[in-house]
This record gives sequence, C-alpha cells and structure tokens, in this order.
Amino acid sequence: MTTEQVNELLERYFAGETSLAEEKQLRTYFLTEELSTEHEQYLPLFAYWDLAAQAAPSTKVVRRRLSLRWLSAAAAVMLLLVANSWFKVQPDLSGDFPMFAEAVEAKEPKTVDWSKYEVTDKEEAIRILHAVLKTTSAELNRVPAVAIKNMNQVRSALK
Repeated sequence: MTTEQVNELLERYFAGETSLAEEKQLRTYFLTEELSTEHEQYLPLFAYWDLAAQAAPSTKVVRRRLSLRWLSAAAAVMLLLVANSWFKVQPDLSGDFPMFAEAVEAKEPKTVDWSKYEVTDKEEAIRILHAVLKTTSAELNRVPAVAIKNMNQVRSALK
C-alpha cells in the first residue's frame, strides 16, 4: 500500500467515512507492513484495537428466560379464570339434594350430644394427648424441609 493511499484512508478513518473493508486494510498495513516514519504515530492505535479484539471474550448468546416467566404468568392467570368460572357455574346443591335442602332450611338446629365423646378415663386422656402431641411434633419437624423444598422450586422457576 502506498503512502498516499494510507494517508487518504487515515483521513477518511478519522472522519468516520471508511468501510469495514478499508479499516481492515489499515489494520493489516499497521500490523504487517513496514511503516513510514509519518505513520508510526498511529501504530499504538491500531495495535490497541487488535489487542482489544483478541482479549475480548467471545460473545455469548444470552438466552432470555423472560418468555418462560410470561408463559407461566399467563398459565396462572388462565388457571384462575377457569377456576373462577367453574365455581360460578356450579349448580345449586339445594335443588339436587332434597335431604340437604331440608337440613339447611330447618328452623331448629340439631344439637350434638358431646358428652358421649368425652374422655372420662385418665389413662385414655393421657394416651390421646400423647398421640396428639406426637403427631403435632412430627408435622412441625416436617415444615422446615417442606418450606426449603418450596423455596428451591421458586428459585429454580425464577431463574
């Protein structure tokens, strides 16, 4: 490449009027050919761009998960709409079940005799209390594991 051609390309380069092919010619000239003394001042500029291009990480295609979030939100809204319409369309149960309608329309509520369910034996009461406390303790011990599992599911859904 002649000195005049390089000078013309440099003027156009600094004016922002060069094409990519012309800029490639300039980089090739400054990195491979022997430079004239007037062009040595531009060598660090073109060497920098070449080093920056080599050091830049490869562009990775970033996959957007926004569409998955929108899809899950849309599915949740649809589920709520279907559930809402399902509850509105439910038939009136009082007309389908006459026995149920009679119990609902009864003026006097039926009383329950709770005395027959009352525990009178001390050992029986202790046994029932022990079973209830054991069940409660087991459920309370299970809660943190279930909560952690649910939080992990939420985190994975939000990623």
